[in-house]
Amino acid sequence: MIAYSIDVYSKETEDLLFEVEIPESEPQEVTQIMGLNEEDKFGFSLGIGVYDINEDQARLLENLLNKEFYSSDRDLQLSGGNIKS
Repeated sequence: MIAYSIDVYSKETEDLLFEVEIPESEPQEVTQIMGLNEEDKFGFSLGIGVYDINEDQARLLENLLNKEFYSSDRDLQLSGGNIKS
């Protein structure tokens, strides 16, 4: 099983501040919010790819995940790749 997350970086230092794990039940909704095309959806399903998240997408993802992580001083990226046991 692929583990998906939203990686939250400091714009100032570019350091990873924290990750927001995406529950196993949510990847399809996430790909819709991100507007991924079929090729990107396929890659994402395999844990391939990193996608920048804009403010509008971040707000929708916050609502979906019921977590707050957006701030104008942060860069956000959607990623997958770690395999859960």
